[in-house]
Amino acid sequence: MRNVLLKVIPLYVFFSSAFCAAAEQVMIATPSQGLFELPVVVAMRNGYFRTEGLEVQKIQIQPEIAVKALLAGEVDYLSDWGASVQAAMTGAPIKVVAAMVSRPVHVLISRPEIRVGRDLKGKTVGVDSFGSRIDYLSRVAARYLGLDPDRDVKIIDTGGSLLRVAALKDGSIDATAVDVALAVKAEREGFKRLLHMGDIIDLPASGIAVKSAKLATHGEQIKKVIQATLRGARFIKQKRPETIRIIQSHLRITLSQATKTYDSSIRFFTDDGFVSERAVALGVRRAKEELQLATDPSLSQVTDWSLLREIKLERSKIPYWLKQYEP
Repeated sequence: MRNVLLKVIPLYVFFSSAFCAAAEQVMIATPSQGLFELPVVVAMRNGYFRTEGLEVQKIQIQPEIAVKALLAGEVDYLSDWGASVQAAMTGAPIKVVAAMVSRPVHVLISRPEIRVGRDLKGKTVGVDSFGSRIDYLSRVAARYLGLDPDRDVKIIDTGGSLLRVAALKDGSIDATAVDVALAVKAEREGFKRLLHMGDIIDLPASGIAVKSAKLATHGEQIKKVIQATLRGARFIKQKRPETIRIIQSHLRITLSQATKTYDSSIRFFTDDGFVSERAVALGVRRAKEELQLATDPSLSQVTDWSLLREIKLERSKIPYWLKQYEP
């Protein structure tokens, strides 16, 4: 037995070394740690990228810097939908090639005394910065609750999500929109959930964006990244207990919090990478307003679903009995 092991171990090391040497190195930029990046996290943890011959590293970078890093070739992919769309609309050669989360995974939470939407009238809502995605979602939420965001509530810049929750606790603000996992934590401390943003607006939260030129030169690599990520998304939808444990570990929350986080947002994950034309158009319109553009960019300037269509066609040829063994 000892001799057999001595013969097998060097062979195993050889193949492991050969794989590592052959694996393509890929860098994915994400704006922050959160639920919106979960398909990539699951794909990394479950080895789906390695199966595709990729060695993936995920790096956290602010959206504006991440766009510059993508254009400079310092990162290969960008997961921030909003920043990617906005950059493409200003003429940057960037395309979104797949979606991961089709709707916002943010929740509007408030102080305990605010029981329903109309109780927000005359109150203060905290956002991370004016003109940001949180600012936009907060204004949409106010309108949905029957309030005029410019007259009926006071919107102030309170900083990042943890700072906004702290401001909520000390009474500096009365409501704010935060990631669902943080909202679940806040609810356990007595704060009120007014609404889930994903229930009221069809605006994608995350995706996979690349430089336009990369589509022509590295199409196969992009397909591999998309395929591994979609496997992660399908795992999320099919493997509830396992995914809840991953959420618990990734976000460092309790099992009950992870369970509620999963159940609140699972319906917003896309397992085929597509989102509706209406959703893309809303993202474009929102970016147009923020950038104060005079022209209406075409949706093809922002997205390219060609590789997704190829993947969908190839997957349709896989026998059903084989699909059920792998997400």
